[in-house]
Amino acid sequence: MPTDGSTPSRVSRRSVLKGSAAVAGAAAIASHGPRVHRAAAQDTVTVRWMSNQRHDRAAKEELFAQFAESDAAVLPDGRRITVEMNIFADEYADQLKLAFESGNAPDIYNMNAPRQEVAAGWPEPADAWLAANPDVEASFLPGAFVANRGIYGGQKYGLPMYAQTMRLYYNRRLFTEAGLDPARPPATHSEMRAFAKQITESSGGAAYGLILGDKFPWVWWMNAAVPAMGTGSYYFDWSTGRYNYNAPGIKQALQLMIDMQTDGSITPGIHTLTDDDARQQFSFGAAGMIIGGSWNAGVFNDQFQSTEDWETAELPAPDGGLVGKFQQGIGDRYTVSAASQNKEAAWQVMKFFYSVPTMTAMYEKGMGVMAVAAANTGVSSVKGVPLLAPTPNDVIVPPEPELPTMTPDYQTIFQQAFDEGGATLDALLTDVTNRYNAALDEAIAAGTLVASDYVVADWPSQSAATPTA
Repeated sequence: MPTDGSTPSRVSRRSVLKGSAAVAGAAAIASHGPRVHRAAAQDTVTVRWMSNQRHDRAAKEELFAQFAESDAAVLPDGRRITVEMNIFADEYADQLKLAFESGNAPDIYNMNAPRQEVAAGWPEPADAWLAANPDVEASFLPGAFVANRGIYGGQKYGLPMYAQTMRLYYNRRLFTEAGLDPARPPATHSEMRAFAKQITESSGGAAYGLILGDKFPWVWWMNAAVPAMGTGSYYFDWSTGRYNYNAPGIKQALQLMIDMQTDGSITPGIHTLTDDDARQQFSFGAAGMIIGGSWNAGVFNDQFQSTEDWETAELPAPDGGLVGKFQQGIGDRYTVSAASQNKEAAWQVMKFFYSVPTMTAMYEKGMGVMAVAAANTGVSSVKGVPLLAPTPNDVIVPPEPELPTMTPDYQTIFQQAFDEGGATLDALLTDVTNRYNAALDEAIAAGTLVASDYVVADWPSQSAATPTA
């Protein structure tokens, strides 16, 4: 899931949690010394789980406690497994590197940069374990293991935990007050524009139709690039292996945002807001709609404890109907460390956590959409969660090329086009297309990327919208 790595300017619950997680995690690493687990007796083994995910910590701790009391936690030699969690926030990458370089590697960790970590020898290949547990491999959504995603150098690494969907979140109270049906979110681009304008005008300045925070421009991926996919326009075309930011659907998605800005329906000052700021404002009832990933349900429920009557909906389709599908992520890949001294116990923990019952519990507790397909039941008592489950309109797209940092990147160009009101839209999108393709060609010529890895012959059929009855 994309994150901007930022916090609101005020002292927030997130910043307090981040600070406490960092202190606790650093203390935990220091307390272990040179890989000596201080077990109470020789009949226990502690598996250390290292992650940057805070939102699901309580759920995982509850599930690990259940695991520790179960027969699944007993090794063949009779020792019982316990799991110790080390959670970091924005400093995770640095702490993970420090752990490996100091000889204090965790037993299981969340892969932060898979290609680089495989090259460094940090993760244990999963091929043999998956071959011995074919039911686990078969349980994942399609696309879990392909070249440049889960497969590097011909070997499989890491098991994906989350497979987040992109959704529209809307405020039912504001819909009602604007004379809109709170049970019917916008189904099309035109309806989204009309509904946003109606909410803005009816609120008398108390709320706006749509909010986003693009202080960090990556949010244009979810506010323009992903909505454009419903038109069949993907900024990377896997049928040709080339970038195309000048596709008609991308221009259509950007024009929708420009039109809503012209209408006065988008919250003013979005360049001063982070995505977290925007989500906070939505959770307080200051906006009728916001686009975001399935992780937002947990943010609204737990981080901001919203009391607003909000609900989840699929992204609006283009006026002529869906042509393509919306991108679904698959990531947060956990692996056993190659340096672990407790690999047998670590794989036993992985088998428990990636089981269908455990993954289902994670989904139904509202932790997110899971990479284990059967876990996404669409059933949950947690607000907003049932409609996050994948539908035929979601697709896990193939990996795209890993290019060097692009300056400016395409999201910044989308932001610029929005600020200009589309005045030089074609020129901007043509230029960024050319720059990305030139960088791709350079990487291929240098041998850092293989062109054929990013060509999928049947991609158009994979991404075609599912016909409706």
